[in-house]
Amino acid sequence: MSATGEKVVDTAEEVAEDVGHAYGSWFKSYMKIFGRRALEWFLVYMFGYYNVSFGWLMAPLFFLVLRDKRAKEKKIKFDIIRSIANADEKDIIQEIQRFSNLPSWVTFPDMERVEWLNKIIRQLWPYAGQYVKDLCKYSIEPSMRTALEEYKLNGFQFEKIILGDTPPRFSGVKVYDDTSRHEIIMDMDFAYAGDCKFEVSVSKFKMGIKDLQISGRLRIMMKPLVRQIPLVGGLQVFFLNNPDVDFNLIGLADVFDMPGLSDILRSIVTEQIGHMMVLPNRYPIQLVEDIDVVELKCPAPAGVIRLNVIEAQNLMKKDIGIMGTGKSDPYCILRLGAQKFQTKTINNTVNPKWDFCCEALANVIRRQRISIECWDYDYSPLKSYENDDYLGRANLDVQEIWKNGEVDMWVPLSEAKSGRIHIRATWLDLSDTADSLQLQLEEIRALQVTTKNPLHSAVLMVWVDSAKKLNQIPDPFVRLYVGNEKGETAVRQRTNDPVFEEGFTFLVRNPRTQELKLEVIDQKTNQIQGKVELDLNVFLKERKMEVIGEDYSLSGASGGLSTLKLNITLRILKTALKTDDGDGGPQEKDVSVPAPGGGIEPPAEVTSVEEVMSTAATPLMQMFPSATSSEESSIRQRTTPASNAGIHGLGRVQLTVKYGPRNNLIIVVHQIENLPKEEDGELPDPYVKLYLLPDRSKDSKRKTDVIKDDCNPKYDERFEYPIPPNELTQRTLEVNVINKKGLLFLQRSPKMGQVRLDCGLLDASKMTQWYDLAPAADDDEE
Repeated sequence: MSATGEKVVDTAEEVAEDVGHAYGSWFKSYMKIFGRRALEWFLVYMFGYYNVSFGWLMAPLFFLVLRDKRAKEKKIKFDIIRSIANADEKDIIQEIQRFSNLPSWVTFPDMERVEWLNKIIRQLWPYAGQYVKDLCKYSIEPSMRTALEEYKLNGFQFEKIILGDTPPRFSGVKVYDDTSRHEIIMDMDFAYAGDCKFEVSVSKFKMGIKDLQISGRLRIMMKPLVRQIPLVGGLQVFFLNNPDVDFNLIGLADVFDMPGLSDILRSIVTEQIGHMMVLPNRYPIQLVEDIDVVELKCPAPAGVIRLNVIEAQNLMKKDIGIMGTGKSDPYCILRLGAQKFQTKTINNTVNPKWDFCCEALANVIRRQRISIECWDYDYSPLKSYENDDYLGRANLDVQEIWKNGEVDMWVPLSEAKSGRIHIRATWLDLSDTADSLQLQLEEIRALQVTTKNPLHSAVLMVWVDSAKKLNQIPDPFVRLYVGNEKGETAVRQRTNDPVFEEGFTFLVRNPRTQELKLEVIDQKTNQIQGKVELDLNVFLKERKMEVIGEDYSLSGASGGLSTLKLNITLRILKTALKTDDGDGGPQEKDVSVPAPGGGIEPPAEVTSVEEVMSTAATPLMQMFPSATSSEESSIRQRTTPASNAGIHGLGRVQLTVKYGPRNNLIIVVHQIENLPKEEDGELPDPYVKLYLLPDRSKDSKRKTDVIKDDCNPKYDERFEYPIPPNELTQRTLEVNVINKKGLLFLQRSPKMGQVRLDCGLLDASKMTQWYDLAPAADDDEE
C-alpha cells in the first residue's frame, strides 16, 4: 500500500475513534441527566405514595437553593479579591480609572504606596510555609481546641497545611511622625485572599477550609529603639479592630455551610484571631535580649472608656404586620477591638431606651474606633445572628473621646434608611495614687441606679513571670481570678521551674473589698500545685500602687518551697477634665444641684445620671404659672421652693434646660415630687409630655415613660428640639404632667399640672431647678 493510502487509513481510524468517543461522552452525559431526573421523579412519587408532608420536600430544597446562591455570591467576591491580590497596583488603578473617571489623588489619599514590599513578599512567600505550620500547630491549635470543647467537639488538630501560591498584599502604609522618639508606629492595610487549604480533624471527623480571606488594618509598633543592631528591640503586631474573615468549607464541614451553622463556625474563627492579635491582644516579637519584656508583651492601657448607650429613635421597622404596620425588637452590639458588649433586647418598638453602660480598655488612641451596630432580634434555635435584621451602624473615634474627655451626642445610623442613636462616652485616665478612688466609687454608685451592668473603679495589671520548685514534674499553667473575671497562661510542658512571661489586665469594681487569686495547676492531673490569695486593699498603700518582681509562696504546696514571681500594678480610674463640646454636654466635672428642700447637695448624693455625668447640667429658667390673678401670671423664677408640694399643692418638677451651640434646645426631665393622689385615694400613673409652643403638632410632642402607681416618679430622660437661635424668643416650652390611669379606651389621662417656660429668657448662670406645677390650661385635647 502506498504512503498516501496508509495516511488516509490512519485518518479514517482517528475520525472513527473521535466519533466513538464523542458518541460515548454524549451517551454518558444523557444517561446521567436521565438517571438524575428519574431519581427526582421517583422521590416525588414516593413522597405522594406514603402521604409524606410536602414540607419535608420543600425544606431541603429551600436550603439547597439558598446555599447555591450564597456560594455563587462568595465565588464572585473571592474572584474579585484574588484578581486584585494578584494584579499589579498600576493595573488596578488603570482599571478603576477606566470605568470611573477618578483623579489619581483619590486612590490612597492617606497611605503611601508599597508595591515594592508586595514584590518582596511574593518572592519570600514560598519559604514561609514552615513558620505558618509552627504557628498553627503551637499557637492556634490549642486555642481552637479549647473553644470547640464548649460545643462538645473534642480532639481538634491540623492534619494538612498548604499555603498556596497567592501571598498577602499590603495596599498602603502610613508611618506616624508625631510619636515618642523611642518607638515607630506604622499602619498597614492588609488583605489576604489566597488559595490556601487547611485540613483538620475534630472528634474523628475530617474537614477543612479553603480560599481563606482576611482583610483589615494592621498596626506594627517598633519599640523600644536600641543602640545595637537591629536597632529595634521588639515588634508588636495587631489589628486595631476585628478583621473581615471569610472562607469556604470542605469535607464533612461542607454540610454545615448553610445559614446559622456557618455563622457559628465563622464567629469561632474570628474570635480566635481576636484572642491572638486584635487589641487589647497583641502578637509580640522580641528581637533583642536586654529589653523590658513586660512593656513589650503586656503594655499598660492608655485609659478606659465608659460607654453609655441611652436610647435610639425612629429605627427601621423590620417586623411588618398584615396591615403594613410593624415595629422592631432592637438591640445593640458594641465593639472596641476584640472587646464586645451587647445591650438587652427591647421588644416591639422603634424608639428603644436601653440605658446600657459598659467599660472597655483603650490600649491605643490613634485610628481606633468604637463600632455600635443596631440589630432587630429574630428568634433562632441556633442562637445565630444570621437571622437578625440589620438596623444600621454608628462609629465613635477613640481619639475624639480622649481629646474632649466626654462626648454626648445623637449619632445618625449609617447604612440605614432612618434612625439615630444617643450615645455618651467618657474617657477615664489611670492614676497611680488612691486620691480619686472615693470620688470614682461615688460616681459609679450613682450610675449603678440606672444600669445593671457592673461598673469599675480601678484597673489591675498582673504579670506572671515564673514559678520555682513545683512538686513532681508537672505540665503547669496559672489560672487567675478577680471577681467573676478569669485568665489563664499557656501550659509549660514537664518542668518544675516554668517561665510563663504573660500579662493580664482586669477591671476592678472596688479594690478595698476585692482580691486577686492565682492557682498553679498541673494540666495532666488537673490538681492544684499551690495558690496565692492577695487582698487588693494592700496595694493601695504601696508606692505608686505597684509591686515589681515579688516572689510569693504558694500555699498548699508540699514542702512549702514553691514560689510564684509576679508584677502587680493597680491603677485608679479618674474622670478626665471635661470641656463643653458644644452639644449641650458638660461644662464642669463637679456640679452642685439645689436640693428639694433648699441648700446644696454634693454630687455623691444625687441619683440623677445626667447630673452625675455632668451632661446638660445647665440652668434655666423663668416660669409661667397659669393662674387667675394677674400677679400670679407674671414671670417668676424659683430657687428655693416655699413648700414641697408647691404653691398650688400640685407638686413640683425638676428640669434642666439648655440651648447648645449646635442650635438644639436640650431638656432633661429629672423627677417629680409630691403629686396629689386621686379622689378615691388611688396612686397616679404619671408621665411628662412636652410641647414647644406655638407648635402642637406630632413633631413637637415629646413624652417620657409612664411610671406606675407613684407620686414621686423619677425619669432622668433627655429630649432635644432643633431650633435656630433667632426663633428662641418666639418659643415657649410647655411641660405637662399627665395621669395615664385606666385601661385602653377607658384611660382618663387628666392633666395633673403644667409649667410654661419662656425660651427667650434662658439664664446660663443658674443650675437645674425645681418648678411648681400650676393648674393646666385646656389648650389641647388628649
